[in-house]
Amino acid sequence: MHTTSAPGRPLAVWGGLTVPYVTAWSGERDVSPAGLVIADGRLRYQVEGPEDRDRRGGLWERWTGDYGDGAPCWGKVAPERHRTAMEHLLCQICAHPASRTKLGYLFLARVRATVGELERRIIGEPPLCLGCAVTAREQCPQLRRAYTAMRVRKCAPWGMGGTAYVPRPGHQSDPRPVVADATVQLAYGHPTLRYVLGKQLLRELRRVTIVDLDKEVAGLAI
Repeated sequence: MHTTSAPGRPLAVWGGLTVPYVTAWSGERDVSPAGLVIADGRLRYQVEGPEDRDRRGGLWERWTGDYGDGAPCWGKVAPERHRTAMEHLLCQICAHPASRTKLGYLFLARVRATVGELERRIIGEPPLCLGCAVTAREQCPQLRRAYTAMRVRKCAPWGMGGTAYVPRPGHQSDPRPVVADATVQLAYGHPTLRYVLGKQLLRELRRVTIVDLDKEVAGLAI
């Protein structure tokens, strides 16, 4: 079975860049397909453990390896660490608790946006602590081009992003599924979600306040 680095463990630095907790490494592998079947009206593993599903019933990818195995795969997330950060609202970089004030948790959007554009937005990026938000802005090419810092009072789990499977055509006796769509995003409770293998937990942003990241950091230093 896969292993997961403990939240808050020391982070690796690669080429002068801090490697976020949620980033996948080249030595990690998705081993989900070998164990998947469609049975009892849903996608499942032939043998499931309690860690394979979240508390809302979503089925998740299985990976082998761990943080630090090989080289970082920039822009790609390790589903289990990503899920841990999103479930517990941990900083996506250091995996300590994300920054939270009376205005809510701190998130960065990779675009310039208004409150109206951000309200009720579905996101797959975990929140950040203040120090790591500055690191992310410095390291991430997309954030260097444009970003919006925001505080979010309510960010309830919305659904899953992942891969939808269907039964193998013409092989009714073969329970092994085939991929129908590798880029689905579905809300919890959607009837098709029972055929989805998750790789990202998604949250819905509500009661958004846009903030000035530099002022927030300066206020922390006072």
